Amino acid sequence: MKNNFNNISKMFLALGAAVIMFGCSKQFLDAKPYGSVVLSQAINSEDDMNTAINGLYSSLRATDFYGRTFAVKGDLMADNAFLSNSNSGRYLSFNNYNFTRTDSYASAVWINAYAAIKNANLIINSGLDPVKSANVSQLLSEAYAIRGMIYFDLVRNYALPYTAADPNSTLGVPIVTTFDATIKPSRATVAAVYTQVLADLNKAWSLAKNNQGETMTFAATNKTRAVNSSFMSKYAIELLLARVYQNKGDWASAKTAANDVITNSGFSLVTAANLISYWKGTTPLTSKTETMFEVTSDANNSVADGTLANLYVPKPTGSYGDILATKTHYDAYTATDVRKGLISPSTRSGQAGTAYYITKYPIDVINYDDVKIIRFSEAYLILAEAQYNLGDAAGANTTLNKLVVNRDPSKVYASTGTQVLADILTERAKEFAFEGYRYWDLMRLNLTFNKPQTQDASNIYTYTAVAPGNINRIFPIPNDEMLVNPNMVQNPGY
Repeated sequence: MKNNFNNISKMFLALGAAVIMFGCSKQFLDAKPYGSVVLSQAINSEDDMNTAINGLYSSLRATDFYGRTFAVKGDLMADNAFLSNSNSGRYLSFNNYNFTRTDSYASAVWINAYAAIKNANLIINSGLDPVKSANVSQLLSEAYAIRGMIYFDLVRNYALPYTAADPNSTLGVPIVTTFDATIKPSRATVAAVYTQVLADLNKAWSLAKNNQGETMTFAATNKTRAVNSSFMSKYAIELLLARVYQNKGDWASAKTAANDVITNSGFSLVTAANLISYWKGTTPLTSKTETMFEVTSDANNSVADGTLANLYVPKPTGSYGDILATKTHYDAYTATDVRKGLISPSTRSGQAGTAYYITKYPIDVINYDDVKIIRFSEAYLILAEAQYNLGDAAGANTTLNKLVVNRDPSKVYASTGTQVLADILTERAKEFAFEGYRYWDLMRLNLTFNKPQTQDASNIYTYTAVAPGNINRIFPIPNDEMLVNPNMVQNPGY
């Protein structure tokens, strides 16, 4: 978990020669020895770029990144999950809201994020011309999209929400877009980071050539690449744009993007009849059904027991099973809601009361579990929220019901006033439970909520109230970064 280079300055110096982090990518054996060539010679062809982009995707899989910690934070720090009294000692600071400036998770996320950004920068700045090659255009699109996604998640983790204070004066995170081994960057404002994110994602959208299900062919090597859910494709990028607009409170742009995804992407919602089997699947998809982008793993490319599933599945399988749902969350699903079948009431040694295990991620030791990052369902929920905020409550209900009928056929929303927004947030909590969404909804809306921390034999919880002013709502800037970078400013309270 720890990394010897826990700051941007050291990291860029240490990784200067090693241009691409391949992880366990299957493409590695076919790759040039990038660590032994100079930077300007590292990516000279579309095949080189394809190998490099595979390495970039591999870096997302890290446990303390998209592989697990981002998703864990998005639920364990919210109001529908807690850490069992009997646990493996992981994520205690998330459950207890007691981060310090030396928190190992905050440090590991930081280093993994900026290492991946470095890899994206090398692809983006390779100099290959997208006008001359559709493949180069698509691969550059993916690099821009990943860099934009990472900066978006960095600014959410280490800075106040765009809507919480003046984003033009509130500090965000450093923006690094070129390689410089001597760099000691300062923090850009939240507004500046969002500007960078939107620039990256819009550039990605403009360069994108492929939708999911299509095939790329590299003429020089006769290799092909199926554009499946492991890769950023055109409409996944647009839905990510809609998410950024939502967090920014730009509802007109969020509506336009989400509506275009629904209307023109060719994706479809997974139905109620197929939802449980959908979550049991471990193979990347080309069917344009539900999954638009995911971080994928298999027996050769995985973090083994560092996967998300190990934090949730029942202990008898040999996994941790540390994080449990609350009874309140379980009871929010009606008997006719198929999503209720993704939570399993049981007992757990050392845990009083009923243990509501999250079984959304069944462990498959051959393919392991993929982490869903962008699902088509989100387009409907963003569109509904945008319609509500633009004064169209009836439209919001109609959009919401198009999703809900595929989850709970007996449920129909017809609310008015602020209850419309409450309904949308309820459905977001149910649809994206334990995928890392709930906390960010509470954050972007600046809501005070009760965080469950322990449970007694009667399924009664001990809570801590979390208000917008709580310093632990955002990560500290890693202490090692503070020690070596004189231009860095710590978050208040740390």
